[in-house]
Amino acid sequence: MEIYDWSRLVFSTFIISLLVISIVLLVQRNWNSMVNGFTITLFSCISIIISGINFIIIGYIADELNMAGDIASFYMFLVVLGLSILNLFIYFKKKKDSVE
Repeated sequence: MEIYDWSRLVFSTFIISLLVISIVLLVQRNWNSMVNGFTITLFSCISIIISGINFIIIGYIADELNMAGDIASFYMFLVVLGLSILNLFIYFKKKKDSVE
């Protein structure tokens, strides 16, 4: 088993969760009853922080074992970052449109 498999599991979990939130925000008509700004913001911040710490730990492990870095984990971190920002943008855009 490769050393990066467990870290990719964390990234994959966050990516799937963020995709589900994106789909709920985009498809659901009565989305105010399911999510609010606090939960979207909190989950986005938590996913970015934990993914960032995970990415830093991958770097330490690669450095200690004289291995090359994991490019797939880097791309997965960027996907988590992008989806988190996208979810916040979608929520606040829909919130602004529903107020007007």
